[in-house]
Amino acid sequence: MGLANFLPNDTQIVEEIDSATGAKSYYLVYSLSKDLIPEGLTYRYKFNNLKEVSEAVGPTAEINATITKDGDDFTFTSGSLQNITIDDYANSFYFGNHTQLRSVYTQLDLADPEEGAQSYDYLIESLNIESQYKPYLMSKDAKGRYDYLAVVIEAALEGRTAREAELAQTTWWKKHTASERQEMLFAHQDPATFSKRGIRTREDIISKMMAAGITELDGGVIDAITQKAQYGVFDDNDIQNTINKLANPLIRYTLDPEIKAALEGKTLETIELTRQIENTINSILGPGVADNYNLEQLLADYQDNPTAFTQEFLPNLEDQFQAKFTQYEGTNVKSYESIAPLLRQEWQGITGQRADETTAAWNQFIATNDVAERKDIAFAFAAESGSQAYRDQFKQDMESAFGKAGARSTGGGRFGLWAY
Repeated sequence: MGLANFLPNDTQIVEEIDSATGAKSYYLVYSLSKDLIPEGLTYRYKFNNLKEVSEAVGPTAEINATITKDGDDFTFTSGSLQNITIDDYANSFYFGNHTQLRSVYTQLDLADPEEGAQSYDYLIESLNIESQYKPYLMSKDAKGRYDYLAVVIEAALEGRTAREAELAQTTWWKKHTASERQEMLFAHQDPATFSKRGIRTREDIISKMMAAGITELDGGVIDAITQKAQYGVFDDNDIQNTINKLANPLIRYTLDPEIKAALEGKTLETIELTRQIENTINSILGPGVADNYNLEQLLADYQDNPTAFTQEFLPNLEDQFQAKFTQYEGTNVKSYESIAPLLRQEWQGITGQRADETTAAWNQFIATNDVAERKDIAFAFAAESGSQAYRDQFKQDMESAFGKAGARSTGGGRFGLWAY
């Protein structure tokens, strides 16, 4: 057809003629399978002349169909469109100028550029970009169909916006919090204000990042934080903790998986699988141990041979646990998390505070089965840190030995003290 290389392979061209005025309009037309959206989706982009959508050097693009518009009625004058009926075209959505396709093309990661891409790839890329602010756009049902798009398209075809009861049927709605749902509704009811508020939130986040000394601002990371903030997933503390971690990767704070994915330029699925492996290692051997492993290589090994990971790697970790905590050798206790909960309670009962499980004192505490020895270790830590529990215990011990303050001494005590 002589199409420009930035256009999808399944592009079809329509010449539309207004029967009243004879004016001609030109559109690039596409249709999405009903397997993806139950109502189907036909959409179009406008262009001015065939030269704009033709190869730079080569044949001119051809018109597939000429359609006459008479008021709200449309008829094929010549040609036809593959998989698109005249009713589909009449109900199609106008997506703007064809230059938007060129913009999306530059962001597509094509495995083989010469093979090109289908309109579906372009649409999904566009939605992915917009979903940074409207995450519900990509909501899918159990059959893999885009249920949010189905709801809003059906409503649009009826000349209205989607109702709350319809939005409540989408997978995204069912899996998110009340505050997130409220933002979704607000975006529908007042999109202009929603957009302005998002811009203000983004600007505020950029200011905080610069104040934290971050000089290289990653647009994807900023967008991801903005989306979390705008939908109520992040509060001010979450935002500041995230920015602090970005400014200083060495601080002990775990980034949200979506923020981490944006930061590393990876898919959320990859980040989630890597985190699962990290959590598995730490749950067996203890906090922070996964830092000593090449998690990316472990993920690649797992994806290549999940059986070996389950039957060889995990048992090896359990052997390491029993070698590290020898009191459990030969028992069914094979992981850190199987012993940690009760020991955490015991530590907090002695010290009055939650354990920092990265300290030497904690490692000594969990390495012995001797209850008295554990108490000595935890109490020594409490004394060193000056915890309230230590001060209370010290006061209790002093009162037990010498009586409460202001009480009369009987004399003859160890120190020969008399009260007057």
